[in-house]
Amino acid sequence: MNNRERIAPFRWADYFETGFGEVDAQHRKLVDLVNVLAQRAATGGEIQPAELAHVLDGLGTYAAHHFTTEEALMERVGLDPRHVRAHRQSHADFVAQVEAMRGTADPTRAVPVLYRFVTSWLTFHILDTDQSMARQLREVERGATAEAAFEAAASHGSDPGNMALIAAVRNLLGLVAERNGELARINTSLEQRVAERTAELSTANQTLRQTLDSLQETRVRLLEADKLAAVGQLAAGVAHEINTPLGYVASNLGTLREYAERLLALADTAERLVSGGASADVWAAARSGTDLDFIREDLPTLVAESNRGLGQVSDIIHALQDFASPGPTETRELPSAKILEEAIHATSGSRRPGQALVRSYGALPALQGNPTLLVEAFKALLDNAFRALEGAVGTIVVRAMPRGESLVVEVEDDGCGMDEATRARIFEPFFTTRPVGEGRGLGLSSAYRIVLSHGGHLEVSSSPGKGSCFRVTLPLPAPR
Repeated sequence: MNNRERIAPFRWADYFETGFGEVDAQHRKLVDLVNVLAQRAATGGEIQPAELAHVLDGLGTYAAHHFTTEEALMERVGLDPRHVRAHRQSHADFVAQVEAMRGTADPTRAVPVLYRFVTSWLTFHILDTDQSMARQLREVERGATAEAAFEAAASHGSDPGNMALIAAVRNLLGLVAERNGELARINTSLEQRVAERTAELSTANQTLRQTLDSLQETRVRLLEADKLAAVGQLAAGVAHEINTPLGYVASNLGTLREYAERLLALADTAERLVSGGASADVWAAARSGTDLDFIREDLPTLVAESNRGLGQVSDIIHALQDFASPGPTETRELPSAKILEEAIHATSGSRRPGQALVRSYGALPALQGNPTLLVEAFKALLDNAFRALEGAVGTIVVRAMPRGESLVVEVEDDGCGMDEATRARIFEPFFTTRPVGEGRGLGLSSAYRIVLSHGGHLEVSSSPGKGSCFRVTLPLPAPR
């Protein structure tokens, strides 16, 4: 049924009329109220406490005015006291029942209770008692005695068919009201269950999204680890292959220098022997053709440069071996602040005049890790920060703070910064922005590998001309 359709079980008809205008006008208002309550009951709508109080106040006002009108009319005409007493008692019962309904606590029951009360009043008072009153009033006005009019009214029985039909309509609408109220409660329960299920699905969806994000992060980290492992394996192989011939070259170069020195000494001896002899001119010509003086002067320089070159190659080999080696594997609880202080002290020689290092941390929780590796990682970050200042005046800030179940360490500089292309490759092995021969491109990649091996992650934010901030996040040990 469309809730917008008006339900009016009672329509004003002749059988409602008493023939007394003011009484009938008041009865018509009560019929209208019954229809309004029927509409409300049929739709299952609840009545709020304030609205119920308003309706009951209206019934109280109706009772005070209507009952005064009827009782005054009965007194003026002089009806039989037996009818007047019973009529007044029904009025008093009505007022008492209205007051009793003010204590109705269940809003789902208020409308059916109120509807049944008013329809009962309409059925058993207006269509019965008030009609009896009207018949007696008319009989007395025609000249009958009050007693005779009362006896005649008492013998006038009510139509049982009408009474039964009215009672059936009232009960039917009451049943509809109860069913609609039950449906409303079921709907509310369903809405609550849907809301709870929706909340559960939302929570599960959020958990799934977090799991997927975590899996994606783990996948990226595994790919990075695989890439670093492959590069490390390559570096180890290259270092091994180069290291052996490098040893030969270094050894042979030392021997070659010794041989050269012995040959030069032999040439000096030969020059002394032939000096002033018959072969002096021949020796001088041979000596001049071999540019012996230049060789004597240049040979130590060539050997020294070669040794320095071999030293650089050796340093590169050692760097490759360090990068390829997993390093010490033992871990223990470490004082975080001490790790940072060791890294700062180890890189203090890289500072130039006018360059300041600011510590921004107090007491810090302990870390679980390898002290040698972690110090190396922070040394690489600090060394990179000092180089980013490019020898100019600047500031490096080292800050650390616990955040949830992690320790976050930031190394920030106000140096040259990086563009997006450089920032994307900064942790790649062998990538460097320094001039050829001044950097191997293994410091930041090693730091990244070390942090990764400790279950953390390393990220950077940077802009050209605005400096860089490297952020290390390391897991804290679980509380004991």
